[in-house]
Amino acid sequence: MVNETITAFPPLIFPDSEILFLGSAPSVLSRRNNFFYGNPTNRFWWLLSQLYGVDFVHADRDTKTALLRAQHIALSDVYTQCQMRKAGSSLDSNIVNPVFNDIPRLIANTAVTRIYITSKKAYDDFVKHWAGQLPDTVTVTNLPSPSAANRSVYRTDADLLAAWRAILQA
Repeated sequence: MVNETITAFPPLIFPDSEILFLGSAPSVLSRRNNFFYGNPTNRFWWLLSQLYGVDFVHADRDTKTALLRAQHIALSDVYTQCQMRKAGSSLDSNIVNPVFNDIPRLIANTAVTRIYITSKKAYDDFVKHWAGQLPDTVTVTNLPSPSAANRSVYRTDADLLAAWRAILQA
């Protein structure tokens, strides 16, 4: 039984974006805060702060947008819309009936060469759906989820940060 329909935020992307981070779909708190990775327990902004040496964590939406642009980072989701089996849930395991974002079209007139997907389910679905349809110059990598729900695997922030350092080594 489906209890809720989720619509993604419009993509935040610029012609000079080189990196595209893709989540699955906005969480309950992201929708409430009207911006990507809006749950304060999600470590996404902390990770970017650690990797790039600028304070994403305490920045407001406009400042985050400017900081992302300065770092040539874009944000979007794998799904433009999906349904949740359980109303009020943000767990990817509750996602059903996804409608895919047209990622090849989204990155067509940009400098994006690296896509990082922050959800295992979204990564698996993305690979199945878009296999062979991206330019050869684009790499797609699944990063460990920054969600607090992923603390069972990456118990410490240091462990998660170590895994995300691959962004800077690419």
